[in-house]
Amino acid sequence: PGHLKCTALELAVDSAYFARASAVMDLALELKGALKPEEGSGSETTASECSNNNGMTEEERLLRQKSDLDAFNIALDMGMLQKKCHDALDIVQTRACRVERKCEDGVQWGPPLRILAPIFDFINHGSSRDGAAEGSANARFGIENDRMCDTRDARLVVRAARDIDEGEEVLIDYGDSARPAWRCLTSYGFVPDYDVSSEAYEDEDGRNVENVAELWMNGLRFEVDPHSVPFDLVEVAAAQAMFDDSVDEGDDAEDGEGGAFTPSIARAIAKRATAAAFNLITEPEMVDSEEDWDSPELVTAASLAALLRWSQHKVLLAFAENLNLFSSSEQAE
Repeated sequence: PGHLKCTALELAVDSAYFARASAVMDLALELKGALKPEEGSGSETTASECSNNNGMTEEERLLRQKSDLDAFNIALDMGMLQKKCHDALDIVQTRACRVERKCEDGVQWGPPLRILAPIFDFINHGSSRDGAAEGSANARFGIENDRMCDTRDARLVVRAARDIDEGEEVLIDYGDSARPAWRCLTSYGFVPDYDVSSEAYEDEDGRNVENVAELWMNGLRFEVDPHSVPFDLVEVAAAQAMFDDSVDEGDDAEDGEGGAFTPSIARAIAKRATAAAFNLITEPEMVDSEEDWDSPELVTAASLAALLRWSQHKVLLAFAENLNLFSSSEQAE
């Protein structure tokens, strides 16, 4: 549905769709050629004989034959075949895992592998950044015995990262493809319930966070998390404060000049973030027709979109709360 309210996800979905459009067309054409019977194959005669053996009248046989022919023509419809191909690729994408290949000294070599492994693909995601909290990852996975240019002894192995209680679900961290929440949705088809109070994570590439939310201000889009404020967002808010009443009366004359992150600027951004957060869950949704909701796929998609909006709602509220705390603490000094 068109109510995701997440530009990054919509762009990612469009990009993935068009990137594989050519492959899907090729697959559909191959399937159509493989499914279409050769002329004079005698399949109709065989079907008639089988029908007659079942004691069907001639009228019943003709009706059955027409029904089978209609179903076959529907199966050969290119639109239907392409949809089936997209569905198959979605299954592969959501069940596959991404594994980096590293030498014994930890140095990565070669491109990451995309692996489809039976049983392993049943293991659910849990964040490895929540310590031993409920729902956090308690196992890790990787390729072992994988030597450069020699994969004969390579194995995909899952090992416990900590003690796992009897009956406790085994969870692994899906990695960067599951962060932020919108990327997890487009990669694996679900919205993770990340803790907005968790601290930012430092990895070898620098600062990393569990989840972000989209915030529009003055026609510009920003991605924010509860623990930091993009410098460009501060500049936009400071510029806006010069032309409207965003800056409270009584602040210093230089407040907000040069993109300074002042208490009044923090409050202005917090006010915008709070409004955006409630817009995510209060703006009414419009559907094309009541009949659309007869489709299980649309109902599922709508539920996932609602979960993503709720996820972004929580991030924006935490972001606004921390901005207000900063403003209060700065003014108290």
